[in-house]
Amino acid sequence: MRILLSVAILISAHGTHLRTPLFMHELPAELVEVSGLTDVSDTSVACLQDEEALLYLLDVHDGTVMERHRFGPPGDMEGLTRVKDGFYALRSDGLVYHLRKARSGYALADTFRLRLPNRDIEGLGYDEARGVVLVAPKDVLKGDPQLRDRRQLFAFDPHTHQLLPEPVLSYTLSGILQQARDAGITIPVRTTPKGRQVPELKLRMASVAVDPVTDHYVILSATDRTLLVLDREGRFVHLYFLDPDRLPKPEGLTFLPDGRMLIASEGRNGPARLLGYSGLGLQH
Repeated sequence: MRILLSVAILISAHGTHLRTPLFMHELPAELVEVSGLTDVSDTSVACLQDEEALLYLLDVHDGTVMERHRFGPPGDMEGLTRVKDGFYALRSDGLVYHLRKARSGYALADTFRLRLPNRDIEGLGYDEARGVVLVAPKDVLKGDPQLRDRRQLFAFDPHTHQLLPEPVLSYTLSGILQQARDAGITIPVRTTPKGRQVPELKLRMASVAVDPVTDHYVILSATDRTLLVLDREGRFVHLYFLDPDRLPKPEGLTFLPDGRMLIASEGRNGPARLLGYSGLGLQH
């Protein structure tokens, strides 16, 4: 696999861009629609392919596929997270596959469904401190403006597979954008057909992870190519803008134990990619 490296730090008028990646690996053609990403060890990660129930184990050093494990029929596979020596894989309609370590790799232990009002659920991430699996819906609920403005992060107990009774986080798009402006970040805008200027950002969730160094929630939006960082109380910490040339459609986010952050992007007019960054605490 080809590795592309550079060393600049980018700051734009919109806000803070991530430092140039530590590495950028092109992924095999079979992963052009890579989806979901989770750590396995210091040197390996796991991901999914969007249309197949296939678990891939990748070498962090070069992006090569080390193992493949089929666990179900084709479907819109989106989220993936590791819990101890097993995995949870999420289909966008809320069906969750629980995979356990077996002699021949990983085998399907059971399935269960997340009973959420959302119809497009994309992200999973393990919150080790709380012992729960985070669930990030992509779609916004239909209804009045206040409902459409709301963003919520849910979680389930990996022992019982039951959703927690209350969201882990609940915040509003308008509130987050205002906090970003107050922090000196310029929010990009677009002009409506009626001539009004409105924020371009929707902050729809594609993936979620907990930064092992700062203990902050990090929420990836593929549509906006942003990383929203919130503390445990849901307070705004930072908003990062991703490079569209390197990450045309970022779908997966995870952290390695040493704090390095990895992002996987689907291919668009080219191969999918796996990028590694220094920890977010080192980005400023």
